[in-house]
Amino acid sequence: MELTITGLTAASLALLLVFLSVTTIRMRMKHSAAFGDAGQHDLTSAIRAHGNLTEYAPMGLILIGLLEAGGANHLALAITAAAFFFARVLNAWGLFNPPGPPGPARSIGIVATLAILLGMAVWLLVRIHMPGVA
Repeated sequence: MELTITGLTAASLALLLVFLSVTTIRMRMKHSAAFGDAGQHDLTSAIRAHGNLTEYAPMGLILIGLLEAGGANHLALAITAAAFFFARVLNAWGLFNPPGPPGPARSIGIVATLAILLGMAVWLLVRIHMPGVA
């Protein structure tokens, strides 16, 4: 069984994670901060963008993988996986903003992430409990 959608999503999220990791490392070097954020907003943003991805990506990938392995509609799952990736990109981008309330990218990114996770969880539960329906 090939998990193409899961694989493509995992690879895309891994590339985003590497980018965010390198950004955080660069900021740590710039501010000579081995630990913490040294009171620097740009480093705090980099740390949170990196950490936020590591908090949400695993559950998204697990749900995508279980749905794909269970035979969910390929096109619907591909669209959902792409939307999940772009929601994560938006959220990361939105975390790099000046101090103050969250900007639109961050707000849209997290709301979309949560909505997609909720949708996939419900989709998976429906597939488990009513196999012929979804």
